Amino acid sequence: MVFYSFYVICLLFSAVMASANRKFLKSRQINLFLPYLWLVFVQELLVYFYSLHNSENSTAIVYNLYKPITTTFFALVFYRIPCNAPVRRLILWMLIVYLAITVTTFTLIQPIHVYNSYLSLASGLVITCCGILFLFNYFNIDSFPEQQRWAPVIWITIGIVSFYPVVNISFAFYKHLLAYRATIFGLKLYRIIPQLMSIFMYSCFAYAFYLCKKKN
Repeated sequence: MVFYSFYVICLLFSAVMASANRKFLKSRQINLFLPYLWLVFVQELLVYFYSLHNSENSTAIVYNLYKPITTTFFALVFYRIPCNAPVRRLILWMLIVYLAITVTTFTLIQPIHVYNSYLSLASGLVITCCGILFLFNYFNIDSFPEQQRWAPVIWITIGIVSFYPVVNISFAFYKHLLAYRATIFGLKLYRIIPQLMSIFMYSCFAYAFYLCKKKN
């Protein structure tokens, strides 16, 4: 509960920082973070209170819908950044393939109210690849002022490429962690790992929004 509360606070702080620096986010093509972070914050609160009163009901459908929305969001963010122009087609195709697989899965293979860990892993892979492609293009920029301009996005990318691979590993071993009741200091690993990594990622986002103003 303590870590979850701290996670929600970091998420809220990140959304507030995006709101406070919204005019500086637009020049970096990352102004989409403003509605996205508030959407995620409201979603997390609603899921939490729903789970309190309906603990026997699954919230899988929420996250099955959340994953393609999040994947589309990050793909669009990296697609819009000018220095990513050489890989825009690749980003677009990764997104199209992922969405096509998602729609096919929930239409023909599995009900949408059953959580699909494979699609979650695929979502993390697409988002991580988008981040790595940005880093590759960023470090090939010859102009120092241009590098300074996109430096805040580096922190966003650091948060992303740290969060998704680690969380994907924990998802991959979810059943084993659950079966063996793996804990650290009495905390369940399958819960604490995503929460800790979320705290780190949203802290990186907040710092990136601050840098947008500082380096304007």
